[in-house]
Amino acid sequence: MSYRFDLAGKELDLAVLARRPNLLFALGGQNVSTEEQAADSGAFALEIDGRRITGWRLVVGDDIYLRIAGRNLHLRRLQEGGDAGGSGAGGNDIMAEMPGTVISLHAAVGQEVAEGDKLLVIESMKLQMSITAHRAGRIAKVHVAENATFDRGAVLISFAKDEGGAS
Repeated sequence: MSYRFDLAGKELDLAVLARRPNLLFALGGQNVSTEEQAADSGAFALEIDGRRITGWRLVVGDDIYLRIAGRNLHLRRLQEGGDAGGSGAGGNDIMAEMPGTVISLHAAVGQEVAEGDKLLVIESMKLQMSITAHRAGRIAKVHVAENATFDRGAVLISFAKDEGGAS
């Protein structure tokens, strides 16, 4: 299985080579092995050219936020055909992939937003990140407030149903 990501305007291809016993993938012509540290913590370890690197990851829809070697990285999975999908944002809800705290809100009920508009800023695992709209639409409900904490799986923001009947 292969994926295409955007990292600061540069497209990267990632191919999954093996899933067990550890995830092995090819990125930029190098084989990278990962070792999951704890399923819910987001912690991971990579081995690149025999060198072990640890970090944390947070997945929100098609966005992947990484903290590796003191650097924050943001990857966006590029979709074929333009349909938004992913585990954290899909359909009408944006859900938390990790527990965290709301730092600031940039969306309100009834607000029309475009795909990519900033909706809120959260902090999780000592990493602040902007959560953006995975599609254009109207905000139906904001389930959190500034300084509120949330658990993994919590619905953060809900979009109104598309008028075309899509859920």
